[in-house]
Amino acid sequence: MVTLFDLLVQVCGLSQREAAEVLRVRVDTVKSWVSGRRQASQEVLDELAALAARIEMAAVEALAQIENAATQHGAPSEIELGVASDDIEAKTLGWPCVGAQQACLGLVVARGTKRGYRFRVFPRGSTFATAAAADVHERGRTGG
Repeated sequence: MVTLFDLLVQVCGLSQREAAEVLRVRVDTVKSWVSGRRQASQEVLDELAALAARIEMAAVEALAQIENAATQHGAPSEIELGVASDDIEAKTLGWPCVGAQQACLGLVVARGTKRGYRFRVFPRGSTFATAAAADVHERGRTGG
């Protein structure tokens, strides 16, 4: 049986561990919601729906930035996407966990590929482009 909770967890790209951390509950609680043994509260469903909406909005904004750069500088041969190496790094980027960031990047890749863009995924900071993007993000976050 598929539950509303399970559908939202999947849309957000969360593992059961990540869902438990994001929702500040035990993994056993998440398992009971996924299986349908217990029903998640409307507040829990609303919190996951808000995260799903945030993932969607971030993907839309990322694609708009790609389109803008392509218009100004020509379409790149390939776009590098930097994936956080762990939840701590994902949190510095404003995501609650790696799964949520990956869900966003998955939407970017799916939609960008339909528009003719090619992508490669790397751990953040492991290439010149992802390191430069990480530096820009860090400077913006610290005001430096």
